[in-house]
Amino acid sequence: MNRLAVKIKEARIKAKMSEKDLAKACGQNINYILQIESGKKVINEKIAEQILKILGEKIDLFQDQEEEKKTIVKQPEVKKQLSKEESKAITPTGQWADALSGVIKTYPIVDENGKVVGTKELSIISKKIDGVLYDKVSFVKLSHTEMPQHRLLKDDIITLQNTSDYSSNGIYYIEYEQKKAVRYIEKISNTQVVISTGKNENVVETGLKSIKVLGKAIKVEHYL
Repeated sequence: MNRLAVKIKEARIKAKMSEKDLAKACGQNINYILQIESGKKVINEKIAEQILKILGEKIDLFQDQEEEKKTIVKQPEVKKQLSKEESKAITPTGQWADALSGVIKTYPIVDENGKVVGTKELSIISKKIDGVLYDKVSFVKLSHTEMPQHRLLKDDIITLQNTSDYSSNGIYYIEYEQKKAVRYIEKISNTQVVISTGKNENVVETGLKSIKVLGKAIKVEHYL
């Protein structure tokens, strides 16, 4: 188990938080936290810093403590090896750079008009986010739509699976009559659909071909 994994587990226990509590606070799933603490997943310092901050710890203090331990236990051979490795100039290949960027990726968050209003940093696990390939995911913030019947409120952030196809009834991010919006789409025939914000609310019957699908909702985040 690496030192960051041990530190995170100790800090979580000290903070009297369960793995589930920590996962929720970090916006991750519990398996991700379990894999980190068990040492099965290597975590980079940036993500570790975010998690430790939530737990009330500072990674720089932890690093200082590690440096003090190194001065007590002399390991000249290891230091020589590290120095040699660090002295090598490494230029990542395209594939390697893509793999490294897969550890943590920054996504833009757009409002319903498509304007960028923020960003979201997420850890990539097995090249997927919420079961969808990381390059097929995007995020939209409900800037002027509320859909209480579907438990969607203003300022909620919706995770989208990028697609241009209608697959089944559900919540979609669409472009209709030159305007973008989040709507519930229900198919009523092979060529006709109903778009709405909820049952009997803002209901419009139109042809499926008149709608441009931008993505299908797979998850929503509520903010208090």
